[in-house]
Amino acid sequence: TEPGKLILKRALNSGKLTITLAVDNGDIATRRTATIMITEPKKDPWVRRRPEKDEKPTDNQFYARDDKNEGTLHYNGTLAQAADSVFMKVYAGDKLCDTQTQKVSSDKTYALSARLKAGLVKYRIEFGVKTGEIEKVLDSAKNLVCGDAYVIQGQSNAEAWTDPPHRKVHPYRSDWLRSFGTPITNEKFARTKIWGNALSFNGGENRHNLQIGYWGVELGKQLIEQHKVPICILNGAQGGTRVFQHQRNQKDPEDVETIYGRLLWRLRQARLTHGIRGILWHQGENDQGSDGPGIDWGWETYHRLFIDLVTAWKEDYPNIQHYYTFQIWPKSCGGGVNGSDDRLREVQRQLPRQFSNLSIMSTLGIRPPGTAHYPPEGYAVMGRLIYRLVARDHYGKVYKNPVTPANLVSARYVGPAKDEIALEFDQHMGWDRGLGKHIYLDGVAGKAVSARVNKKVVYLELAGSADAKRITYIKGDFWNAKEPVLKGRNGIAALTFCEVPILGAKRKLK
Repeated sequence: TEPGKLILKRALNSGKLTITLAVDNGDIATRRTATIMITEPKKDPWVRRRPEKDEKPTDNQFYARDDKNEGTLHYNGTLAQAADSVFMKVYAGDKLCDTQTQKVSSDKTYALSARLKAGLVKYRIEFGVKTGEIEKVLDSAKNLVCGDAYVIQGQSNAEAWTDPPHRKVHPYRSDWLRSFGTPITNEKFARTKIWGNALSFNGGENRHNLQIGYWGVELGKQLIEQHKVPICILNGAQGGTRVFQHQRNQKDPEDVETIYGRLLWRLRQARLTHGIRGILWHQGENDQGSDGPGIDWGWETYHRLFIDLVTAWKEDYPNIQHYYTFQIWPKSCGGGVNGSDDRLREVQRQLPRQFSNLSIMSTLGIRPPGTAHYPPEGYAVMGRLIYRLVARDHYGKVYKNPVTPANLVSARYVGPAKDEIALEFDQHMGWDRGLGKHIYLDGVAGKAVSARVNKKVVYLELAGSADAKRITYIKGDFWNAKEPVLKGRNGIAALTFCEVPILGAKRKLK
C-alpha cells in the first residue's frame, strides 16, 4: 500500500520469515535478503460481517455465534408504506426476550438488530410498523437457532454418502442440526436457497439438498449431545476431484461453475461467511498419481495448492479458528505409481507443521475399513475420531491422553554399529508383532526383525548393520487392511511416513 514496502497481511504460523528481492535491469544485478520474526497474537480479533441493506431472517435460519457467545440477527430494508416507527420482537420459545424499535427515516429505510444467545433455544421474530398507537405485524420468522457452524470439503470421502445401490442414511435427525442449500454441480440446483435439518444423503425429489455426509452427521450428533449447542454444517465436497480443482477463481470467487465458488455462494446466501469456526478437509485420493495440474505428480504440487486454498478460505471466512485434515488410506482408490501414493501421504503428514492451527487424523486404523470408500460403520468411527479434536479445540474438552494420531518426529541410528534405529514420536507408543514387514529402509523391506518401546521411542532391531539413508512405514502397493497397524498408546493408528531421512547416532556428551 506504500511505495517501497511489502505488506504482510496474514501468516499461517509463527517463526522466521525470509524475504529475498532480486532486481536485474540488464546491468548489475542486485539481490537483498531480510529476515523478520513473525509472532501471532494470542487471539485473532473477531471480524464482524457487514449486514446487507435489505436483509431479514427466514424460517429455520441458523445464526452463528461470535466470540461473545451470541449471534446477530439483522432486519434491514425499506418500507413500502408510511409509518411512525418500526419494531421487531424476539421470542425465545413463547417468551418475549427483546424488543427493538426505530423511527422511520425520511427515505423509509430502517435497520434493526438483535442478539441471540447460543444454546438449545428456538427463536421467532415479529416485524411490524407503528402508526400512532396502532401496531401492525408485517412479517415473521420462526424456528431460528444460534450455535456453531462448520464446513466439510474435499472429494468423495468428504461427501461420505455410502456406496450404492442402497445408500445407508444416518438415522440421526435433529432440529438442532442444520444445513443450507446443496453442493450439486448443476447450476440450477447449485443456487438452491433452502434452510432445513441436515441429513447424510438425500436421494429424493430435492436431490442432495441439506446433505452433509455420514460422518458429518455423526460429528454433528456428538457436538449437539455433548455440548448442548445447535450445529450447522455445509458440505461442499465433490467426488473424484483433485486439489487444484478446489482452488479459488480470483477473478470471480463466487463462480458457481467452480467447487470453491459454489460453497462461497451458499455461505454468503446463508450469511455464515463470518461464522465458520472450522473447516474439515478429506481429499487426496485423486492426487496420488501423475495427473496433477501440469506435468508434475500430484504429491509434488499438493503442498503449495493446499496452502493457496487455506489462504483463500481465511480471506473469505475470516473467523476460522482451526483446520482439520485426514491422511488418506494407503493406495486409496487404487491410485499411485511407484510409491507416488506414499509420498502424497507424507506431504499430508507434514501439513500440521506448517500451521499453528491445523490438526490431522489418520484413516489407517478405522474399522471396518475401506478401500475407496468406507461402510457406514467406518464413517461413523471417522466422525467420532474427528469429534474429539473439535471438542478439544472449540469446547475446552480435556482428555487424559492425546486424541491425535502419533506422528514421527525423527529417525536416528543408535550407536556406531548402526544395527538399531530409534523412531521418536510425539506421544507414547505401542508395537504389535508383524509390523516390521511394513518398515522399509531405502525402499527394501525385511531389515527390521524386532522392536522394543520406551515411552515415545520405538527401537527397531535390524538384521545387521545398515547404511540406509531413508525409512518408510507402509507402502500402498504391499498393504493389506487386515494386518495390524502401528498405534499410539491412545489406540489411534499412527500416521504413515515415507522416505524420512535417518540421522546419525547422537554423540554422548562428556
